[in-house]
Amino acid sequence: MAKVQRFRSIRQLHTIISQETIRPSSPTPPHLNTYNLSLLDQFAPNMRMRIVFFYPNYKSGDSNLLKQSLAKCLTQYYPLAGRFPTPPAPYINCNDGGAEFLEAISDSPLDEFIQKNEQDEALDQLFPYGLSCIAHNTRPGLVEVQLNHFACGGAAVAVSMSHKVADALTMATFINNWAITTRCQSPIAPYFISSSTSNKIMPEFMIKEIDKVKYSSRRFVFPNAKLNELKNTVMAMCTAPTNPTRVELLASLLFKHAVSAASTRSGSLEPSNLFLTVNMRNKFVENYPQTTAGNILGMVIVKMADSGEIRLNELIVELRKGKMELNDLRDVQEGGEKVADMFSTLQGDVSRAYNISSLCRFPFYNVDFGWGKPVEVIIRVPNVEANGLVLMDTPLGDGITAFVHLPEEEMTILQNDNEFVTYVEDI
Repeated sequence: MAKVQRFRSIRQLHTIISQETIRPSSPTPPHLNTYNLSLLDQFAPNMRMRIVFFYPNYKSGDSNLLKQSLAKCLTQYYPLAGRFPTPPAPYINCNDGGAEFLEAISDSPLDEFIQKNEQDEALDQLFPYGLSCIAHNTRPGLVEVQLNHFACGGAAVAVSMSHKVADALTMATFINNWAITTRCQSPIAPYFISSSTSNKIMPEFMIKEIDKVKYSSRRFVFPNAKLNELKNTVMAMCTAPTNPTRVELLASLLFKHAVSAASTRSGSLEPSNLFLTVNMRNKFVENYPQTTAGNILGMVIVKMADSGEIRLNELIVELRKGKMELNDLRDVQEGGEKVADMFSTLQGDVSRAYNISSLCRFPFYNVDFGWGKPVEVIIRVPNVEANGLVLMDTPLGDGITAFVHLPEEEMTILQNDNEFVTYVEDI
């Protein structure tokens, strides 16, 4: 049992009551001891993705069952139980090092977390090791889990996973695999790509945790009815027939108004780039199953000049062009080379960047450990010095939740942008 840790805030006490390492239930075969990272994995930032699932009907005493099923799941997802080598190299040692499993109790009710739109240190307490999202060497595991028990009897399962070995869909399928195993059913096995070593030099993806600039993270909910209004407005602006998706509409709206907030704060309109990640499993010429593990991503970049108004219809046209160009890529290797070349051309580009990821239609709300589906799923946007926006379906599928991470002053301006809040559920 680990040393008890207590985290205090104005309204709550959160206590870690246990910690152990969960290893695969069956050892990884010797011929699978080395897992080569693809070029796309190598490009992924050395940070952790973090997500938490809230369950009001948690069954007391299920923690041992969760640990047993996690051990079985790690047998299938054997690279996630491995370790990165020292010094760093483009592969994983699949040595069955295991995943950390922490258990905590909180004197706060579950509703206190799911009703709050701001993301702060209170939410961070639900995750293993709190605030940090950077994959420090002092935390060698690639997966960390924390089971949180609330005063109301509910629970939250928080998962932290290295982005170097997984994208958001890999994370969703892994957690669903774990939940299905917990219910004593048979999940669909993951598919792993056999990546060969490459001499291609990937550009370094620089991230750093917040130091001087104070950032703010907040979620905004956009009901489908409001998105349909936005769609009608945009289509009226288009000279050619178009049928923008909800993600295209919302990514463009968020980019436009985030840039506007930055411009209001600085007093000038600066060059800005929109980076939109795209799930490529069904877009590569060589189709991959949706259960394919790793970073199976493409990147669309839309550059905005330093003058003129941002028009949503024009942004959507550029996003469509970028996505169409991805359809010609053959496989993950070619996709990695495309990303490398794309970012090499941006070296020295001082434009402000906005990174937008869509998790819409990913099966996060299907995660059922035997207590029913979660009433809420919250993505903790990485607390780093970068503009990050993550889109996700609402619990009932009747809209999209946007998790937004911007400098604090710009977030305040965004929240008071009358045109922007027209499309937001009451905040």
